[in-house]
Amino acid sequence: MDPKRVGNAIAYLRKKVGYTQRELADRIGVSDKAVSKWERGLGLPDTAIIGKIAILLDSDTDSLLAGDLVHHNSGWTGLLILKESIYGIKANTIIYDKPIINFMLSYFMLMGIRDIRIVSGEEDRQYIESVFGNGSRLGLRLTYWESIRENEYLNSKSNVMVISGMTFIYGVDQSRFFQKAMLDKSKTTVLSLPKKKIDSPARIYYDSDKKVVTSEDGEKLRTQYDYYQIPIIFCPAHVICSMKLEENMGTGAISYTRINDEVYTVALDRGFVEIPLNTWDDVMDASAFVKTVQKACGMQIYCIEEIAWRRGMISHEEFIRLGEQMKDIPYGKYILEIAEAKVNGKSVGN
Repeated sequence: MDPKRVGNAIAYLRKKVGYTQRELADRIGVSDKAVSKWERGLGLPDTAIIGKIAILLDSDTDSLLAGDLVHHNSGWTGLLILKESIYGIKANTIIYDKPIINFMLSYFMLMGIRDIRIVSGEEDRQYIESVFGNGSRLGLRLTYWESIRENEYLNSKSNVMVISGMTFIYGVDQSRFFQKAMLDKSKTTVLSLPKKKIDSPARIYYDSDKKVVTSEDGEKLRTQYDYYQIPIIFCPAHVICSMKLEENMGTGAISYTRINDEVYTVALDRGFVEIPLNTWDDVMDASAFVKTVQKACGMQIYCIEEIAWRRGMISHEEFIRLGEQMKDIPYGKYILEIAEAKVNGKSVGN
């Protein structure tokens, strides 16, 4: 690891979160001189405290030690494709205490993606636009499409994170795995989990280099692994320019056979949960999961306002204003509590 890169990452993220060197030092039990030394590339934090530093700086250990700031990269845009459910599940369907659209936007925001194009039916569009407008209150830039405009991507200079369909995803170090998929901009990358069912239609095989191969080729590979693709794909700009965007992309897992390039996979670790939100049973399962985690941790997960604040998309004052608008409900009280804790140098939920 490069002390200079690590130091630059610590300094950048510390300022993003809003800590002074002394505030960070006090929280991890070292002197502010030690923090200054790290940030100047003259030393590295002890391995015993690097995990705590990563948590305080809203990062993860691997990314911090690699000096990786990819999730603050402005070279990525988002494409969210929402298809109408035959069961009536929509963008405003509640997962325990917040609507599905909050979760979907959070996946992009966790990676620092501000520009998001939303393809949806009229009812979902009206709801999302009525709540978020152009996204500016969260530091986002939202645009709404009725269909996929293939020509919009021709000669695109942006890499695109595509999410197709409604899904709930949660796991430890989630951002780190997403970052891995964004690191190599020469490759198209999909995310996958160990296959749960033999008859899974979204079946993926990959070789020892993590390159995706066809099912037919996979049957011949002794090193094959059987995974299923979750509906998130990371496409470099040159791939987006050459791929054919089709209307039925939103009906299920995105097919890598449409992409004229090599496709790789990032396999998510044990402990990750992905629940496709296709039926009301799925909604109930996701709601129960969110309820359990939030009550056990005493913290909100996928609080979209908190993500915007911690990612530096909105100011502390704007964060407080959003909390004030919901101060009479537990969700708003949570926002005001963590905003006040930041001012008083306290930590919420740890």
